[in-house]
Amino acid sequence: MYDRNVIWSPAVKEKFTLFRSERYTPEETLDFISQFIIETEDLLKNRIIGQTYTEEFGKYKGITRVVVKRFRVYYKLINNDVVILAVLFPREN
Repeated sequence: MYDRNVIWSPAVKEKFTLFRSERYTPEETLDFISQFIIETEDLLKNRIIGQTYTEEFGKYKGITRVVVKRFRVYYKLINNDVVILAVLFPREN
C-alpha cells in the first residue's frame, strides 16, 4: 500500500528552510513543518489519493494538487515516484 517514493524538489526544500513565522518560535515552526512533511508523505504514498485537483489555468496548469493543512501541494506521478514540484502557503498566489 505504501510503496511509492516521495521526492521533494530542491526549490520546495529551500522554501521550507527559509520559512519563518512571526507568531511562533523557530522550534514550533520546525515542529509544524516536520508534521506537515510527515502528513503529506503519508497521504501521497497511498495508492488512492483523495481530494486531488488538476489545475486548469495559470502557472501550474496540468499539474495535480492536493491540500494539506491549508497548504497547496503540487505534484506529478512519475512511475512509482511522487515528485513534489511546489508548495504554496495559505494566502500565497
